[in-house]
Order: sequence, then structure tokens, then C-alpha cells
Amino acid sequence: MKRRGFTLIEVLMALSLMTVLFGSSLISVKNCRAVANRIDTAVFGNSLVHFITFSKKYCRESGTGGYVYFVASKNTVQLSCGTNFVKKLKMPEGFRDLYVNRTGNKIYIDNRGFTSDACTIMFRDRNGALHYVTISVGTANVDFKG
Repeated sequence: MKRRGFTLIEVLMALSLMTVLFGSSLISVKNCRAVANRIDTAVFGNSLVHFITFSKKYCRESGTGGYVYFVASKNTVQLSCGTNFVKKLKMPEGFRDLYVNRTGNKIYIDNRGFTSDACTIMFRDRNGALHYVTISVGTANVDFKG
């Protein structure tokens, strides 16, 4: 006579195998999130450097001064020349605390594409780690310190 069903050993083996697979998938998801955060941090830091470099070039080529505004409430960086809005950069989802150590949370770029003072732009990634972008005056260098 054939039995239909599973023995206790077969059920326990299936449960233990599912537990091992589920546990390893949780570790993989955690690592994937960490890698995604590192990639998004590097991409945003480099995008911010590119945005500031573009802003300097735009002001120089158009012959007008402009402001780069850091709008923390909207997690955006914006370039405006006079009354004209030129370009916007949005932070990745989950990033926060966008700040520049300047009065008014803005940087002035003159019509030659230079800033008057050195400054540091700071932001936090999804894990709360602080990252810096520095602007040097004499060399007009913009550098991301991830």
C-alpha cells in the first residue's frame, strides 16, 4: 500500500533548507542596499561637482553673474542668473541635510565664472554619513570628498 504525504524528516529538511535560503537572501538584500547607497553617493557627488562647473561656465559664457541656491526643503540645487532660472539638480531619494557654509545657503558666481570665497557643501546619504564638496578660490577647483 502506498502512503500519501511526507515524513517528519522530509518536512524538517524542507523547512531547514528554506530557512537557509531565506537567511542568505536577507544578507544579499542588505549588501545590495549598501552598494546602491555608495553608488548613489558617488554619482550625486560627481553630479554636484559637474553642476557647479556648468554654473561657472554658464555665467562666464553668458557674461552674467548668478547664484547657486541650495534648497534643503526640496533637496535641490538650482542655478539662477538674474530672474532667469537656468538649471536644477535633485538629490537622490533618501539623501538629506543639503547645506553650504555660506550666508543664505547660496553661492554667488560672477560674470567671469569665479566665486568670491571658498566654501564647503555638505549632504548626508541614506545611512546618515556626511559627504563634502569643496570649492577652492585661487584655483577655481571643485572637489568631491566621498
